Amino acid sequence: MFIEFHRNLIADQIRNEVFYAALKQSITPGITTVADLGSGSGLLGFLALKLGARDVYFYEYSPALKLSQKIARQNQLKRCHFIHEHSRRVAKPVPVDLIVSETLGNYVYEENILENLADAQRFLKPGGRIIPQKVAQFVSPVVTDRFFNELCVWDHVGYGLDFHPAREMSLNNLYVRRIESTDLLENGSSAAQWDSADLTRKKNASVRRGRAEWTLRENLTIYGFALWWDCTLIGEVNLTTHPARPPTHWEQIYCPVLEPLRVRSGQRVAVELYSDSRYEIGATLKWEVVVSDGNLEVTRQSLDMKHGGMD
Repeated sequence: MFIEFHRNLIADQIRNEVFYAALKQSITPGITTVADLGSGSGLLGFLALKLGARDVYFYEYSPALKLSQKIARQNQLKRCHFIHEHSRRVAKPVPVDLIVSETLGNYVYEENILENLADAQRFLKPGGRIIPQKVAQFVSPVVTDRFFNELCVWDHVGYGLDFHPAREMSLNNLYVRRIESTDLLENGSSAAQWDSADLTRKKNASVRRGRAEWTLRENLTIYGFALWWDCTLIGEVNLTTHPARPPTHWEQIYCPVLEPLRVRSGQRVAVELYSDSRYEIGATLKWEVVVSDGNLEVTRQSLDMKHGGMD
């Protein structure tokens, strides 16, 4: 039920406190008007009101909007304006001084934050601001086998049956997992940034590509790649899903390989990632892994979420 999703958000005190700090820096009591895009249960908009926002506009197309209206009445909150619609379908929005939108996913673009905030520019008065402002994505090789083994249960069906097609589908997918630093190459210290976006821009490409490369210092087996993100809300106020930082309701993303990569010291491992979060697509990712020894390519594996679903 939708209430469980919103309960998990409310339970995330790190998320709540960071957004509260960003709103506090951005609101001039009695003056600032705010639009909360994808307002859900209404927490961020209600915090804006508590901090003195003059008016808050709640845009939400799900049944959560009715819940937020009840909560507003329960708390006798005034100056609330509820719009039961997705923000990008609103033809003539009321101009505001500040937009806040918590549409960050475990895979950061899965809730269309790039597209939503680009469209949201038309909600702003001249000189208006947006929270959040920037996002960066990171990747690191996974060197423990626990996630890979979980996905390869198809190898052990038994009864003389070969479930290899199901195994291949499983591996051509992303997985939300609680990844630890100890699961990563060099405990994550060699992680690489493969993507970044300025969320205050009027246009961000929905199709994005990035690359990362490592030269191994010892013989290792690589079982996939971990993804996480850092997000700048405003100024020095940040959120992160880094595996070594205190956990939030968001987790990390595990990108499997088709077969474990046994890599020798001195060899290079490179991963290329291709992300597409266009509205008509939803959110999809492809990743290609290459192991090289000098100028010689040792192995290459290509994975695509489109191969992880039924035709």
